[in-house]
Amino acid sequence: MANTGLLRSDGIELLIGDKIFCDQHRATIRFIGEVPPTNGIWLGVEWDNPTRGKHNGCHEGKQYFQTSHPKSGSFIRPNKAEGGITAIQAVKDRYGLKQNAGVDSEELFVLDQYLQQTQVEMVGARKINLLQSQFSKLKSITMFDMQVYSAGPDGELGCMCPIVTHLDVSRNLLPSWESVATMAGQLSGLKDLNVSDNKLALPKNPSSLTSCFKKLTNITMNKMGMSWKEILTCCAMFPVLEEIHAGFNSLTQLADSSHVFQCLKRLDVMTNLISDWTEVLKLGNLPRLEILVISENKIHSVFFPNCSPTEKTPLFRSLKALIIKRNNISNWDSINELNKLNQLEELQLAENPIINTFKYETVRQLLIAKVGALKLIGRTPITFEERKGAEIDYLKRYGKDWKNVGGHSDPAKNRPSALFIEQHPRFQIMCDKWGPPEDSELEEKSSALKESLLTVKIESSEHPGKGVLQKKLPATMSIEKLKTLIQRMFKMNTEPKLAYSSGKKFDGPHIPLDHDMRQLGYFSIENADTIHVTW
Repeated sequence: MANTGLLRSDGIELLIGDKIFCDQHRATIRFIGEVPPTNGIWLGVEWDNPTRGKHNGCHEGKQYFQTSHPKSGSFIRPNKAEGGITAIQAVKDRYGLKQNAGVDSEELFVLDQYLQQTQVEMVGARKINLLQSQFSKLKSITMFDMQVYSAGPDGELGCMCPIVTHLDVSRNLLPSWESVATMAGQLSGLKDLNVSDNKLALPKNPSSLTSCFKKLTNITMNKMGMSWKEILTCCAMFPVLEEIHAGFNSLTQLADSSHVFQCLKRLDVMTNLISDWTEVLKLGNLPRLEILVISENKIHSVFFPNCSPTEKTPLFRSLKALIIKRNNISNWDSINELNKLNQLEELQLAENPIINTFKYETVRQLLIAKVGALKLIGRTPITFEERKGAEIDYLKRYGKDWKNVGGHSDPAKNRPSALFIEQHPRFQIMCDKWGPPEDSELEEKSSALKESLLTVKIESSEHPGKGVLQKKLPATMSIEKLKTLIQRMFKMNTEPKLAYSSGKKFDGPHIPLDHDMRQLGYFSIENADTIHVTW
């Protein structure tokens, strides 16, 4: 093989299949040699970012190498490539004793939520650095974006860091799963591994690598361009895996995975391209799956076929939490279908079109009434009183429809239509629980829909020029909506902090209004009470 003229920092020569770093981008070497009519050695590389290249490895009619994308290939000179460092060097660079360790604070640059650099002072830097520089006591190591290409000399990483349980090697120059296994195999207590944003060659013999991951319970594989089949191939190396994160992989298809994921409790496939719930059903036989995160996909509906509206599905028998935010769910039939799950306790549905079909308070009530086992919606607990109110209101809301299609308070005469049962599968359960709705109740609006107004005072000591404002507010208004109203009243963009005091007690305590999803009535606010605003 031709000599590249380029050695890594540890003296190891670069070869075909190795990863390199060039102009802030990573690539895999696919070719080493001459490219006539030019002189000298070239590296034919395939960029991790396929939009960076110019061709598919073909130059003037000759195919020098193959790429997986039509224009992900380039030729570069060896002196343009950086070969990276070993994990040993990365640990020493990041956690070694710093020259300024005698100073108790240090100026750092960090990325904020908008990915902008912000300069901060880290107080206690000396103490932290002294602690971290004791490599034998490190339990968590991150080598994120440090251009690591291998573990380093055999066994040295494990000897230096013997008790590591968490390892982050995301966005590096590791060429294959075998190179990851060489590193993991030295960390006998490794439980949590992040290999995100690496382009790793698939393992040639996954079963031969299981001993390197014998305690691994959590794997993160985001942004790796992997198909579900490839993910399953890799996960066969992890015999006791309980949690997998596989977001940002452009997944469109899934597959029955029970033969691989016997121990899996949490699966996160957020931010992919899954559009058909049929694909999700392929995961239904996972025996221990408790949490499924499928937010930011393209799912339009949820359904469990071969199961009547009032039956429970045998699929997802252990599922307790479904996080399905930012999809395209717009129909209430999908919510009825969720009631078929045996143990569903938590549902996160934010930013789906269905959330906008009614006011938020009404949507929440309907979700509670339609899915009987729910204990949390959007991380907000459901109290016994809230469930009782939601179910009784549901009976009143749809009671007339029920009676018009054959429903009756006398069990012997109760014959609601099949269509009604399909649309309201829990209606009879709620009737048995709280009693069927009476005709007198059906003639009035549900208590939850009444807009009883409270006359309150609103003041802010930080804006005395506004004085004390008097407003009539519905008791059903949420604290979140009240904050929005107050922002408009005071012409402020920042979120206010609210509290209230009783109008019956002079100089009484200020009680925080600290739960955005709760209504004013929940806090027992009465007429003449004062709402205090701070910023």
